Amino acid sequence: MKLIYILILGVLSACSFKGSPVMTGENFGKTHIGMSEEMLVNTYGKPLNVYHKDSGEVVYEYVERFQMGMSERYVEARRYYFTIKNKKIIHKQMVISNQPGYDSLNDLPGG
Repeated sequence: MKLIYILILGVLSACSFKGSPVMTGENFGKTHIGMSEEMLVNTYGKPLNVYHKDSGEVVYEYVERFQMGMSERYVEARRYYFTIKNKKIIHKQMVISNQPGYDSLNDLPGG
């Protein structure tokens, strides 16, 4: 009986486990100029890339990718950039890129 309670607790705790927040369009909107570097990283995790500029500024890059169905093909990527100076966000930018579409049947040879 004790084993059953342990198993039930294990299943319930696994179901209630919530992963750490990631950078999304919604979360990007929640960030603001003047927000601390520490708060950014503590809230949304470590960036995918960190770029150091000659000016002493640091740019953090977070990436959100959207897949098509169950395939591994990404149809859209959103890159979120945060420029940090003196441990504060001084600029933020989002860049959206789409995968190129398929050629039209009319563009194919013999089409």
